[in-house]
Amino acid sequence: MAQDIYPTAHFRPVVNKSAGIITPTRGLILHVQEGNGSPFGEFNNPATQKSSHLWLSKAGHFEQYVPFTMKAWAQKAGNTEWISCECEGRVGEDYTPIQSERLGELYAWGIRVFGWAAQVTDDPKGRGIGTHRMGGIAWGGHSCPGGLRAGRRQDILAAALGRQGTVDAAGNPSVGRFAGYPVLNKGDHDPGHTGSFPDRGNPVATLQNALNIVLRHEDHADPLRLGPDGQFGDRTYATLTSFQQWWGLATDGIAGPATWAGLDGALRLYGR
Repeated sequence: MAQDIYPTAHFRPVVNKSAGIITPTRGLILHVQEGNGSPFGEFNNPATQKSSHLWLSKAGHFEQYVPFTMKAWAQKAGNTEWISCECEGRVGEDYTPIQSERLGELYAWGIRVFGWAAQVTDDPKGRGIGTHRMGGIAWGGHSCPGGLRAGRRQDILAAALGRQGTVDAAGNPSVGRFAGYPVLNKGDHDPGHTGSFPDRGNPVATLQNALNIVLRHEDHADPLRLGPDGQFGDRTYATLTSFQQWWGLATDGIAGPATWAGLDGALRLYGR
């Protein structure tokens, strides 16, 4: 499944990048910024010869600078095979709770979309969640991100695995709380059309409420919030496809078993 941009990131393309990344990538390399504030200016300056695919703020916001189909300039010899994430803060500072949550969310997405291995690794030719320092001289001889943050990788992995959802006895996605819910779709709005019509009713309202929660549009002042009116219209369709893209599902705009399972997993992600 081709995916250039992490769906929840603010995409801010920079000039410091190059072609030649090898796919499938081996996994995610975690870096510590050794500073605060967005590194966009530094990464968009050719003189620095630096960039990363992603940056995660202490407040839990992602910026993306380099598409996943290109090399970021983050760890020298490791640039060709790994996705990189710079994290706001300094060596000796722990991740903020929301940073840890977001990294687990990111890695869960990478497992689904890129097939990243569900493991921690310290091998430059391994697969999983690694660190800048594991590459030694070939990767620049850094100690980044420091022992404290490197030691948090098992916690990040555990959080990621908790976001994968479950399967039933037949190996199909378990829809959890949404067991028994019907397949929902937009259908055709034209009354003169003899094909399918939009689904409506309580299951659609449940879908709309779930989408508001998992895509963080619960605030009534949020213009992207879906009014839970039980009508599967164009806005519900668009919001559903946004969720499907974020969760690594087929973006067909149909709430079937895989989508209900994804919503169940995403709601558990937020403790709902």
